[in-house]
Amino acid sequence: MNKYNTLEAIKIFLTEPEAEASTYLMTTLGKVLLESVIDATPVVIALLDDAGQVILGNPKYQKLTTEFEYHEPASLFLAVIKENLGEHGLYLRRQQGYFSDQEVRIDPGGYHYPRWFICSGTWFRETDTTGVAEIDKPDYLLLVAHDVTLFKRQQEEIRLNALRALLAEEELTEGLREILAGAIHHLEAPMNLMGAALNRLKRRAEMSGTEDPLCLVLQETLTNSHEALNYLRQGMSFPDTQREIAIPVNLNELIHEVLTVFTYRFLAEGIVIDWQPALVLPSLLGHAKRLRNMFKQLIDNAIAAMKSNRQQRELHILTCSDAEVITVTLADTGVGIAEELRLKVFEPFFTTKRAEKRTGMGLTTVQEIVNLHAGTIYIDPDYTHGSRFILHFPLAHYREN
Repeated sequence: MNKYNTLEAIKIFLTEPEAEASTYLMTTLGKVLLESVIDATPVVIALLDDAGQVILGNPKYQKLTTEFEYHEPASLFLAVIKENLGEHGLYLRRQQGYFSDQEVRIDPGGYHYPRWFICSGTWFRETDTTGVAEIDKPDYLLLVAHDVTLFKRQQEEIRLNALRALLAEEELTEGLREILAGAIHHLEAPMNLMGAALNRLKRRAEMSGTEDPLCLVLQETLTNSHEALNYLRQGMSFPDTQREIAIPVNLNELIHEVLTVFTYRFLAEGIVIDWQPALVLPSLLGHAKRLRNMFKQLIDNAIAAMKSNRQQRELHILTCSDAEVITVTLADTGVGIAEELRLKVFEPFFTTKRAEKRTGMGLTTVQEIVNLHAGTIYIDPDYTHGSRFILHFPLAHYREN
């Protein structure tokens, strides 16, 4: 314990700056002052050793650990930062370099909003005061994270307002697309019959050696019908959808956006949402607009399936990942899907809803979007409380591209 107070230490330093007591006191006071500054800093600060273990964290860091239910915040930050930096991160570490302005999103799940942080860090090596060059000193990482959640939430609210209008417009467009697809499907059947009848009449005319005027009428009708179908097919091609490029996307973010847009509908239908995202989810190379529409379609189906359940209406959504794949699970407490229909529901124009509601392209579109991202989707046969869809998206597809 130091027997000198601050004033006495300053007097000794001023009168005898070379004294051993003076050096000791100022070193001790400097350490205390530094610790006080770190504790008072309004940002998250952590010091990590060579193995990535936190050896020192300021009060802001300790508070964050509690808020994340004792998950190590530094590990969550570094998982995202390593993904962002890639091989460059290893180079920075070898060179005792630094990184800055790395945005990290953490999803606590439930009714908690996502958290955003801007992270910076510096790798350094302990100064060798022994004079022995052979001794390898360990590397340390000084990690600093600034909480920008409030600012990001303000931005998010503005973007969500625009997204609500966009989703409403896309729903109308998708409805039109389904109507056109249904019209084409229903027109092709009688056209095939007309084609078969025309071929039969032609063979009969060849055998009799006379020309049947009905053949000319049917041929002209079929030609005009094929032209009309081509116009309808062209009407189904929406340029904005076709031009969308693949970018790194966060599935947690897309699902959270859809859940936020559906909030009022969940309240009106009395549906309880159990949202359990992975705290940190790797990026997926994908088409954000299509993936968002895919989740919207799945959630929309779940809401419709639970309308007949007056007791318990719950929607459980879970995301997780490992080194190879991202998994998304959506489970509802609706009427469920019969075993013999679990493959058929993905076929075009098959629907369990009333005919005036949809043409049966919802899950077909979902399947197309999953295939576009080299993923898989299936209905869990072991789930008995409703329907549970399980989607897998391989991360190798992202890395290869």
